[in-house]
Parts: sequence; structure tokens; C-alpha cells
Amino acid sequence: MNTHLYQSPDYFDKHGNAKPNLLFWLSCVFLARAWLVFVIAGVSREHGQDLLALFYPSHDALYIGLGVGFPAVVLMLLAGNLHRYPAFFDRIWFWGKAFLITAFFADLILQIKHLMMLHWRFHWSSAVTLLIALWLVIYLFKSRRTQFLFKAPILREEK
Repeated sequence: MNTHLYQSPDYFDKHGNAKPNLLFWLSCVFLARAWLVFVIAGVSREHGQDLLALFYPSHDALYIGLGVGFPAVVLMLLAGNLHRYPAFFDRIWFWGKAFLITAFFADLILQIKHLMMLHWRFHWSSAVTLLIALWLVIYLFKSRRTQFLFKAPILREEK
């Protein structure tokens, strides 16, 4: 990996570790959208059940969405404070790109299954969701910045 491409201080945080860029955060939030709906439904007390039924009419779809979004939630939790966690978490971070791509493929499979259940009828929400997922998975495959993010060495705090 050529680290000379990333010499700007903008690519690193104050601890000297690679800093996640905006598209990394957007892709994680996109994958964790079931978690967002779940948390918002939990916060809104009396309307939570209605909100969950609006976005996820089937409980199975919610649970599968929570499972698909779990790697993204873990990576978002690790991203900002990786220097504070034990060295064990370096392995999880090192495989983070593979976890995200696998989660995106699972999400794409679920979206195609949903389209098959609708008999391939066009809906704007399904089309936009599928398009965003395809763009983000192509970005994850091709981005050298994302590759650098997950392959860069992690500097630890001295105690």
C-alpha cells in the first residue's frame, strides 16, 4: 500500500490514526438504517410500534435488517476511538472493509428479494435504495481511501 498518497494531515486524526471520510460514515449509516428506525421507535414511546410497522411491516424484516446493519454499527463504534481499545479489535478493524462489503451484498440480496415479492413493480423508494446501495458498494470496492483506512497501522495511547 502506498502511504505517500495520504500525506495530508486531513487524512489523520489527532492521535495519528487514519480518519474515516464522509462516504465511510454514509455507507455505515445506510447499512444501519434498521438500527436508526429501531432507536427512534424506542425513543418515541407511544408511537414506536406504529413507526416500526410503517417501515418494517414484518418483524422478520426488522430482525434481518438489524443483523445486516450490525457490522456497520460495530465499525462506527470502533472508528473514532480505535486507539483506546485493546489490540484484539485491530483484527476486526482490519477486516472491516470485507465486513462492510459482505453486509452490502446481503442488503442487496434482501432488496432483490423484496423486489421479487413486489413482482418487479417500480417504486421510487425501492429504486433509490437499490441505487444508493449499488453506488456505495462500488465505492467500497474502488476507493483507495477506504483501503488506506482499514490497512493503516493503528497507533496506541501511551498510559
